[in-house]
Amino acid sequence: MRKHELTTDYHDYFEYFGNTEIERIRRRAGRTLRRDWIIFDTVDEAMDYFNSKCGEFVGYYM
Repeated sequence: MRKHELTTDYHDYFEYFGNTEIERIRRRAGRTLRRDWIIFDTVDEAMDYFNSKCGEFVGYYM
């Protein structure tokens, strides 16, 4: 699954592959600035976080 979050400074892309990790890729102007992983203890925690927090509306879009 993929989600993305747009801000005026960068775009965050979240990818969840069904395990205990969520990959976050931060890009600006087509270049990857940062790539990291959010790691959870269980698959349920990762799925809940991905469904509720990743790509959520933060009050503004670009």
